Amino acid sequence: MKKNYKNILILIILLLILIYYLFNNNLIINNVLDYSKLFLTRLFPVSFIFYIIIGLLIDYGIIEFMSNILHINTTNLFVYLISMLSGFPSGSKYTKDLLNKGIIDLDSANKMIMYSHFPNPLFILSSLNMIIKNKYIIKNILISIILSNLIIMIIFSNKNKFSNNNIYSNDFSTNLVKEINNSFKTMFIIYGTSLFFDLISSMILKIFKLKGFYYIIICGLFDLTRGIYSTIIISNNYLRGLLILLFISMGGISIHLQTKSILADTGIKYKYFVQGRIIGTILCIIIYFILTSCTTLNIIYRTDYIYTISS
Repeated sequence: MKKNYKNILILIILLLILIYYLFNNNLIINNVLDYSKLFLTRLFPVSFIFYIIIGLLIDYGIIEFMSNILHINTTNLFVYLISMLSGFPSGSKYTKDLLNKGIIDLDSANKMIMYSHFPNPLFILSSLNMIIKNKYIIKNILISIILSNLIIMIIFSNKNKFSNNNIYSNDFSTNLVKEINNSFKTMFIIYGTSLFFDLISSMILKIFKLKGFYYIIICGLFDLTRGIYSTIIISNNYLRGLLILLFISMGGISIHLQTKSILADTGIKYKYFVQGRIIGTILCIIIYFILTSCTTLNIIYRTDYIYTISS
């Protein structure tokens, strides 16, 4: 019965979206074109090539190579660092790839998606520099995300022995084609879900004419990028930084759906990703407040010191 109610609710929402589209098709088309341009010029060129190269590196034993040099299992560290460099939902993709190739087991994969949730650093830095005119807050946001995931990795990651049961062929052309197909599938999931929820948030904002804090929450709930840019209406930099940190750490609905879609049919449980986001968000807030307090005290101390010297 509960499932029937859920299906009816989804059906009603989809019909309302269809009706809205029929009466506002020009607005919808413009939004689709704007987002498609953003996706094709910013996200696709970087992420697509990155996914292919990382997939090939895994195929040809980069993790085994690192493990042999450092004499430790570097699987967890590899996924942590690569996810940090490429941004979400790459952590879920790499975890799925490692599981499919027999490098990690299912239990390790469930733990891995808890601490591989990172924003794209280049995109975040460029966005934050436009919104927050305070380098200390930007630094505190990034450090909070990095440390929170590191703490989760240390606490929850499995210390299993490295395995290299790679199911792929050693033929480069075969591996390349498979990684291209795999990367294309992931990119289309990202594009489709992000576009869909961007349109939903646009319709909600236009229909209900939301402003202020409600506007920011709706933007951040559905789409991370829109949520980050919407905080510009807040005058307090520290509060703005806290909201941006919350949006990044929890992830919008589109990111959660992307992750769930990528993990489908793998046996990896989505609930571990949610647990990681809850724990990570709590840790992020604690670290952010500690860093912000230290930064504030340091600025006050330096100001007093300079004033004393000048006097």
